[in-house]
Amino acid sequence: MRMKACGLNTLTTYVPWNLHEPEKGTFHFQDQLDLKAFINLAAETGLWVILRPGPYICAEWDLGGLPR
Repeated sequence: MRMKACGLNTLTTYVPWNLHEPEKGTFHFQDQLDLKAFINLAAETGLWVILRPGPYICAEWDLGGLPR
């Protein structure tokens, strides 16, 4: 809501894949890693979402978010 109040209409976020696939073939998309819920919440608020998925996210993240 604060973003909308500031006049913003779009948010962008990295998707560090090593959180979603901590081991090869093991995927986590629940709780705080639930991308669908995140996108739906943004849409309900009237915000567009730009996801920036890995495998390499080029952020301040160990190994750039690559799975170990």
